[in-house]
This record gives sequence, structure tokens and C-alpha cells, in this order.
Amino acid sequence: MKAIAVCAAAVLSFGAVSSAYALQLQVINKSKTSIHHLYVSPANTKEWGEDQLGDAQVDPGNQFNLHGIQAGTWDVKIVAEDGTECEVDGAEFDGSKEWVITEKMLDKCGG
Repeated sequence: MKAIAVCAAAVLSFGAVSSAYALQLQVINKSKTSIHHLYVSPANTKEWGEDQLGDAQVDPGNQFNLHGIQAGTWDVKIVAEDGTECEVDGAEFDGSKEWVITEKMLDKCGG
């Protein structure tokens, strides 16, 4: 089973951020793995927020939006359909408003 990790960069602020400064970040799954849970936290805090996907899942080739995220450096935890999980620390969410999850990124977690 392959573990999945995603590194995210940005400063997550749960409600303290004005919507004028928050991004709507489009996350594109270009990996071969279906994503069932996705958590983000400000870089190096490891206090995960709620599951960003709720009851949804993001299959390969599909996308979803994260709301209320500021540009910056984030840590991201992704959980695959088989329950394996992986973290990528220091992901950069920037003004492009798009962040891509790749197979290469997930391979770094090992398997």
C-alpha cells in the first residue's frame, strides 16, 4: 500500500482571516490515487483542522476547492482510499490559486 503525503504551504487561519485575504485554492489530483481525506495546518504546527473533503472524495483527474486559505506555507495530510496516509510539509500555496497533487509527490512517502 502506498502512503500518501502532501506538503502544503500557506498560513491557515480558522476564522481569523478576513475573506478579502483568503484564497479559493483549486486542488487538482493528477496522481493515480483516489483521495478520501485532506487536512491542512499552518506549517510546523501539526494541529490538523477538519477534513477539507467532508464526505466527498477526489478521484484521479478531478479537482476540488479549499476555501479560507491564505497564501503561504502549509503542511498537508492526505489519506488514500485504502486508509494509508502521508504528509508533505512546507507546501507553498501562492497567488496562482492552483495546487497540483502529483504521483511523484505521493511517491516521496514511500510505499
